[in-house]
Amino acid sequence: MIVRSAVLEGTVAEADRAAFDALARGSILPAITRYPGIREVRLRKPAETEAGAPPVYMIFDLYFDDLAAMHAALASPVRQEVRTEIAAAMKFFTGRVYHLVLEDVATLKGA
Repeated sequence: MIVRSAVLEGTVAEADRAAFDALARGSILPAITRYPGIREVRLRKPAETEAGAPPVYMIFDLYFDDLAAMHAALASPVRQEVRTEIAAAMKFFTGRVYHLVLEDVATLKGA
């Protein structure tokens, strides 16, 4: 399984957070689910931050079977449509966005 994480490192002004968060959940997240080959999309926000950690506002995690599926989704016309949804929300965000492409290599479940 491949996870492509879009990390939003920065901030949203207090007055704009409700609008930004609503766009992320109600517009961007559903739009991303239209990517061909996508298995799951998760939206995460920090619940607590350790001292010295970067100011991550939220993370979108996109799950694909493999790198080929991820690359196909990113090359699809759907991605260009989704970027329009993202652009509408990003006017509220100050910071940088970067992506991590990670491979699930092991999973253990606790008791």
